[in-house]
Amino acid sequence: MDNVTTERRDDVTVFLERKHSAPKYTSGILHIHANNLVWACYTLERPWLDNQPKVSCIPAGTYTCRRFVSEKHGETFEVCNVPGRAGILFHSGNSALKDTQGCILLGVGLNLTGGHAYLEASRAAMRTFRQMLSGINEFSMEIK
Repeated sequence: MDNVTTERRDDVTVFLERKHSAPKYTSGILHIHANNLVWACYTLERPWLDNQPKVSCIPAGTYTCRRFVSEKHGETFEVCNVPGRAGILFHSGNSALKDTQGCILLGVGLNLTGGHAYLEASRAAMRTFRQMLSGINEFSMEIK
C-alpha cells in the first residue's frame, strides 16, 4: 500500500447511531453517505464497560477512521485515536460476546432474542461497506 494517499474526503459522511445498550451488547445503525450513494446497516458492539480494552464498546465521540488491512479480517478501516485503545476495526461477525473484542461488527439484519443480539448477513454487509468506501482512505465518524 505504498502508493495510497491519506487524503480526507469532505464528501463522505459516516455516523453511528447507537440504539440500544444492554448487559451483553450495544446495537446501532451505521449511516454512510459516500461516492454519491447512501447506505445504512446494523452494528453490534460490546456493552459499555467504561472503555475497558477488549470488553467494552468505545466512547461516543468523533473519530478518524483510516483504511487498514488486517491479517484476520482483510481490508477494512481502523477507528483511530480512541482514548486508551488501539486496533478497533470494522469487521464481520454475528455476536458481540463471541466475535469481537471491542471492534464494530456490521450486519444486514439484527435479531434480538432473550437478552442476546445477533447480526444477520454480516459478510454481505462488509462487502457493501467496502464498496461504499471504495477509493476513500480516511473519513471522520461520529458516534452518538
